[in-house]
Amino acid sequence: MQFKEKQHFTQIWVWILLTGLLISSLFPLFKKPNPSIISILIYTGPMVIIMILFAVMYLQTSINSEGISFQFSPFHRKPKVFKWDEINSIELLKYSPLFEYGGWGIRGIGDDKAYNIKGNIGLKMHLKNGKKILIGTQKPEEINNLLNILKEQHAISFQNKLT
Repeated sequence: MQFKEKQHFTQIWVWILLTGLLISSLFPLFKKPNPSIISILIYTGPMVIIMILFAVMYLQTSINSEGISFQFSPFHRKPKVFKWDEINSIELLKYSPLFEYGGWGIRGIGDDKAYNIKGNIGLKMHLKNGKKILIGTQKPEEINNLLNILKEQHAISFQNKLT
């Protein structure tokens, strides 16, 4: 029994926004008759780097008999692993990325963190050390089905707040 999910930034609005910012970074170049390569790189380089970053960024989540792990690449070189004995309780819930965490990506302050790529449904772990970690998901039904089985085996409190 295992759950795996890999999410990418595929939202059209994100790519329209990034493309618009790239195009707007070209406007200063139109004022010059013959812009140099250096000028082009200075004006467009940062936006191209940001677009590449968004293209390679992903959130990968795994749930199995060992515990829950996730990796937000390229920011995490290896997955963050939480064994079942480190987890106090788990919730599957709907949340507001903008209002509760300030948007998508790696968010949060102190002991309440969120790792999300898109959407408004997440798996929230309440750890025994007092920290809370929310991981966004696009597959809540699969998580629900697996956690309903694993909660008995590992004496974990699991609540599906979507139903």
